[in-house]
Parts: sequence; C-alpha cells; structure tokens
Amino acid sequence: MFCKHKWKLLSETHLKSKFETAVDAIRHGCIPTEERTKVPAQMCDATRKHIQVFTCEKCGKLKRYVEEI
Repeated sequence: MFCKHKWKLLSETHLKSKFETAVDAIRHGCIPTEERTKVPAQMCDATRKHIQVFTCEKCGKLKRYVEEI
C-alpha cells in the first residue's frame, strides 16, 4: 500500500523551440525561400522543453517532469 519509491530514469528528451523548428524548416527546403526569409512573430518563441520520465523499481508508478528551459 505504501511504497518508499526508488526512482529509475526511463527516458529523457529535449524538444526544440518553435524558432529552431522554423529555422530548420527553412534550411532544409520545406519552405520556399528567397534570399532573405522572415520568421513570423508567432514562431520567435525560444523556450525549449526538457522532459524526463521516471518509474519506481518497486511498485511501477510513473512520474513525468516537464521543465521549460
């Protein structure tokens, strides 16, 4: 019923920001470009996310932490 958890890291992920995603799309030719390309204001958000998923080795409970960088 009560568990003194022993957490084990299952996965760790770093997500790109909206700005990095837009720049990658421009670089890889997904968006037709001229010499200069403007990135829309909605895509200028530079916050990224760091996601970690842990599980308890004893009871199997899952815990997820999402941090904005």
